[in-house]
Formats: sequence, structure tokens, C-alpha cells
Amino acid sequence: MRKKMLIFAAVISMMIGTTSYAAVLGEESGGWSTYMGASTYFHNAQFNSGSVGKQNEYYVEYTPNSEAVPVIINGYSIYGTRNIKQAEQYMEDNGLRPLVGINADYFSFKTGIPMGYTISNGEIISKEYGGQDAVGFRADGTGFIRWLDIKTTLSDGANDIDIMYINKWCQAGFDPVYMLTDKFGDTTKTASECIFVICTPNEGRIRVGESMRITVDDVFIYNGSIEIPDGKIVFVMDRSGNSECYDFLSRLHAGQTLTVSNEAVGDDGTWASAENAVSSVGGRLVSNGVANFNFEAGAAPRTAVGVKENGNIIFYTLDGRQRGYSYGAQLKTLAQRMVELGCVDALNLDGGGSTVISARFPGNSFSSVVNSPSDGYLRNVANFIFLKDNREKSNIPWIVNLKEEANTNYLSGMSARIEIESMYDTANYQMSEPYDIKFRADTATESTVNDEGYLYLNGTGDVNVVLYSDNGDVISRLYTVFETPEDIKIYNQADWKEIDAIYTEANEELQLNLSAAAYVNNVELHSNNRLYKWEIEGDIGTVTEDGIFTLAKSANAEGKIKISAGGYTKEIPVKISDYPKPPSVFYDIDGHWAEDIITQMTASGVISGMEEDGKMLFKPDNNMTRAEFASMIVNYKNLDLSKYEDVQLKFTDTDDIPLWAVKAIKASYSEGIILGRINDDGTSTFAPYDNITRAEAMTILGRILPEDSDLPNLPFADASLIPQWAQDGMKKLYSLGIINGYEDNTILPNNNIKRAESAAMLYKIENK
Repeated sequence: MRKKMLIFAAVISMMIGTTSYAAVLGEESGGWSTYMGASTYFHNAQFNSGSVGKQNEYYVEYTPNSEAVPVIINGYSIYGTRNIKQAEQYMEDNGLRPLVGINADYFSFKTGIPMGYTISNGEIISKEYGGQDAVGFRADGTGFIRWLDIKTTLSDGANDIDIMYINKWCQAGFDPVYMLTDKFGDTTKTASECIFVICTPNEGRIRVGESMRITVDDVFIYNGSIEIPDGKIVFVMDRSGNSECYDFLSRLHAGQTLTVSNEAVGDDGTWASAENAVSSVGGRLVSNGVANFNFEAGAAPRTAVGVKENGNIIFYTLDGRQRGYSYGAQLKTLAQRMVELGCVDALNLDGGGSTVISARFPGNSFSSVVNSPSDGYLRNVANFIFLKDNREKSNIPWIVNLKEEANTNYLSGMSARIEIESMYDTANYQMSEPYDIKFRADTATESTVNDEGYLYLNGTGDVNVVLYSDNGDVISRLYTVFETPEDIKIYNQADWKEIDAIYTEANEELQLNLSAAAYVNNVELHSNNRLYKWEIEGDIGTVTEDGIFTLAKSANAEGKIKISAGGYTKEIPVKISDYPKPPSVFYDIDGHWAEDIITQMTASGVISGMEEDGKMLFKPDNNMTRAEFASMIVNYKNLDLSKYEDVQLKFTDTDDIPLWAVKAIKASYSEGIILGRINDDGTSTFAPYDNITRAEAMTILGRILPEDSDLPNLPFADASLIPQWAQDGMKKLYSLGIINGYEDNTILPNNNIKRAESAAMLYKIENK
């Protein structure tokens, strides 16, 4: 799971340090925490265990308050299931804002009906027979965990019967009476001959400690399912059920008044105070601060809820069944972990593939599933515990999402603009423009920022731009400005190839639009041509302040184009002669086996060299980097790089890609030529500075060749070392005679490829 973490004054976002903490799940190795608002903190902790490997837990610690309160959400009906995103949509449709949610009760896979008790908005909407441990939440957000056993009685004034189940499925051949409301579903789902009593509620609610008066509308026998009218109550039982109950129902008649009473057995009034509650057959994990060890063995993903001594509530999930990410835990281990988190009481909820936790993080309008459900998708379940966000719009800035800027290094004299993508107030409502936000630049340089967020960078040093409101600082972004770079590179704007020297014929009409780029620590600085001083040395032509070089019509002239910024000057030698030196000649390829190939590929613009001590070098026996290889491939394919400017790279190290290679990598990625290296967690990296292996290079080259279903076996002595993903690409190259292996019949797939070898392979492809 990957999230965009925000930096802001009011929200804490913290990486856990490398110092290990011994817990029942292992040695704590990392994680993060975020303040959600409404006295709620979201935590992730990662562990390494010598016995089971990695573990990942996600939990929320909530301090009871009126800004957010726990509620139980079933959806539109008790019958059937829904996933957490559907439950959130149900909340939105009914004017409720979800803040955090976890899955709750165990349920029937056949019907989706929860196996325990459910109280929602003060009413009993699902009742089981007998008692279960349950968690209850009051209207003020406070919670408790204790035994829940509700006795429901139906009385006609003279006699009464027990109602064992509320909103459960009446099955053929079962004894008890079922009480169904319109929250059960549209119909009774019965499939046998039953007696039905349809009633209209008059006063009171189906609530613990209360009675409700109802009037009988109709009594009849029917074989099958009937509709449950809106607002009505239906009592139903199979005709073969308990005779005493059947006789009671059969004596009822239209117009008769009945009373339904609900009492929590042995209750001292605590359950009567619960506005929301859910029970679980999963068992009590912690009682009075003591962990329960009386559970069967077996590790799985887990979901739990716990109450701390100070009244704070923990909503907990632990992922599992995913090797290398999270193993899961036994219930006795889960019980110990809840004690470690400070819980004096804790309840085990439905785990396994049902385990899920979702949150609406500050600065977001939608919730995100944070954990990794073990099924690989969101399982439909019966119900959920949510924190319902009660906050009203405050219009006080809290979270500012800025337009991403991967590189914040600038050459002195350059300007930039800080753009706000979205802004959220202290209740996490998205605000509308115009934003009540101001800018200031905290810096020792001469840099300034105006009220529209335009930044003017001058001098050398750090510039911390702070966005603030009347209520304080909200967010900041750090820029670095340099007067003098460490290097300047010059590019021809016609093809954006780097220029180290210009050799041309006399009297030739030549005008080059040059572009300068400044670097510090191999990082390009944002700049424009007018920030550089452009000068000519010698009778070679003229150059404008915008870098437009016009050649003089002189024979046998030599000189330089000098480009300066601060105290650094880049010199480009220029030679005008009757017989110019070919740009494909490098000082270090004379006599090299690939001399002719390198010369031809350079002349065609596919490959280029580098300048050192005034000499152009190719370094044919150096390893080629992955960024260099990407640039060579797109040059060969003659791709129009401007078409790929909007491509979004999905590599975890995208920010590390040098600016000179970004366009080429976007093009090769978009065309499916270079896809990156896959990490163990499923993400991918580009690794631009890493040497490219022979197997990687041959795989990429294979992708620019036509598909061929008739591929030969590879005869190399070390063919067993070829990665499976590289097989087809290497077979294509071998079948065309582009690769033949070394003299000892090896191909050395995992060795780094040389610059000369890369040029030779591409040369062979071009000439095949």
C-alpha cells in the first residue's frame, strides 16, 4: 500500500525510528502515525519476528468526543453482505461522514446475517439467542465491553412468549419465533409453511430497557416468502415449531394491541445507555487487563476492538497470510498485543479475509483502504464499526495540498510559483477558492515571495516558503538556490542532444538554438538561457542572450562559445574548416573492435560521447547505465519525446531520474519498452544510475523486434542462468544472429553490458 503523506502543522505524520522495540509480534522495525482530527490517531507498526517473519498492523486510537462517535453500519438491510466501500457509500447517501472503519461481527456466508447482536442508533436491529461478549458505544463516544444477553418478550396482556431472534433468517423446521423489521430486507426469505403476524408500531422503540406497543394488522399462514412492508413488524415461525408459541400467534387477531419488551439480563443500566453495539462469537480477548489464552491455535489476519483504562478506544487490524509482508497471529497473541496497547478489555471480531480498515485521511475527500486484505480483494461482510465524523465546516485552513515539484533546486535569478491543488479546513472539508492563505519566505538569501505564490530566487542558500493563515503556519516547502553551479551542459534544441564541440564546414549557413542546463551534485537546476552570460571567443560567429548561435562564413577559424553562471564557465570549442572533423570520431576508439560501429551509430544520432580534458571520449568498455540505455533506445526509435510529456512514471525512485533522461524514460515506459525492476512488495524502480545487465538489455532489445512464435532453444553453456523473464527476448536476438555468445559458448546474462556491446547489438538490429 502506498499513500501520499502530507506535511502540515496541525497534523502529525511520523516515521518510527530504527530503534527496535520488543513486542509479542516481534521487533518493531518501522511504521508511521497520522493525526486524523477529532482526537483520533491512525497508526501503522511493522515488526520482524524470528519465527514468522514480517508483520503489519494498522490501528486507530480514539479519545471519546462529540466530533466523532462510533456507530454500527449494516447497510440497507441485515440480510446480505457489502464491502467497506459500499458501507461508506451507504453512509454518504444517508448524510453520514465516515472517518475510520473496520469490519465487525462474524456472519453467515449463506445469508450475510450477523451471528450476534447489533444495536444501531439506539435500536436493536439484530438479536441472537443467548448471551455474547459485545462492545457498546454511548452517544458521547465512550465505550465498554461486557456480556450482552437480551430477553425479548411479546405479550398480549394475559400471556407472553419469548422472541428468540430479531432480524434473523427463519429456517424450515426450527422452533422459535422470529421478529423481522423492514431493516431485515424487502422480504422474509422464508421457504416453508409459516404463520405470519403483521403489526404496526404505535409508540416506543425496539431498545434495551424499553417497551413498544404495536397493533396487529393481519394473521395468516403462507408457504414461502412474503414482503415486509415499510415501517411494519412481522412475527414469523415455521408451522412445525414450538406449539405454545404457535398457539399464541394463531390466537391473535387484527386490531389487537401487543407489547414488545427488551431487557438486558442482569444489566445495571449500562446496556440501556448504548446507542450502538455489536457482539462477537469470536470471544473476549482481554478482561480487566488480563489476556485470555484459552483459544485454539492457528494464525490468521485479525480484527479487534479494545478499551483502555483511560477510556480511549482501539480499533485494531493485523494483516496476515501474505508471506514477506504480514504473517498474522494466533488469538492468544492478539490478546497479548491488545494488552501491550493498553487495553483493559478487548473483543475479537471477524478476521481472516474479512479483516479490513479504511480511513479518510486529512487532505482527502475520499476514504482509502489502508491494509492489504488477504483475499486480494475486499470481502463482503455483515457489518462494520465506523467513527462517524460529526464536524461542521470551519473554513479555517488546515491541510494544503501543493502541486508536486520533484526538483526544488534553482539557479539564482530564476522564478517559480507555488501552486495549491486543494485545501481542507480543520474539519477536513475541501475549501473553495479564493483561499485565505498567505506566503512568506524564511531565508538569509535575497529571495522573495508575493501574495500569489510567485517566488523570486536570488543568491545562494535555502529558502523555506511558508504558507500561513491568521490561525498560524499550515505548510512549508524548501527550495535551494545557487549562484554558481558545478557544471553546465549545452544542448541543441533541435534534437536535445548534448553538444561538447562544434565542427562544421566553412561558408555553411548554420544557426543553432542552444540551451544551457546548470548542475550541482549531478542535479539539474531550474534555469533559463537568459540567466547565463553567452560570449564568443574568436571569429566564429555571434551568439544572443537567448543562446542562438549564428556561424560566421569564415574558413579555417577556431574559437569558443563561453557560457557562464556565477563563477563557473563552460566552453564549447568551435572549428570551421574546409574539411571538418566528423562528430563521430572519439579519441578512445582507435583500433577498438567496435570503432566503425560506434562511428556510424554516432553519425546517425543514436549514441553520443562525453568530453574530458577537451577531448571527446566514448569509453567503449565502460558499463552502460539504465538511463543511458533508455536514451539510446529512444534515439534509435526516433520517438517524438514531446508526445510523452504528460506520462506519469510509477517508479518509486522517479525523483532520482536525472532531468536529461526523464523524457527518454517517459517515452520508453509509455511504449512498453522499458518497464523497470519489480520489487518484492510489487512496486517497481527504474534505478537510472545502475548498470544495465546483459539480460535486461537483451530483453529490452527484444521488445523492439517483431513477435515470433517460433523461437529456438538457446545453446549457451550458461543458459540455465538466464532469468525466465529474459528468455523470449534473448531467443529473438539469437534467432536473428544478433547475439552469438562468447568464445567459450557463454552468454553471461547477469554481467553488465558494455557501451560498445550495446552499440553493436543495436547496429546489428538496424542492419538486419
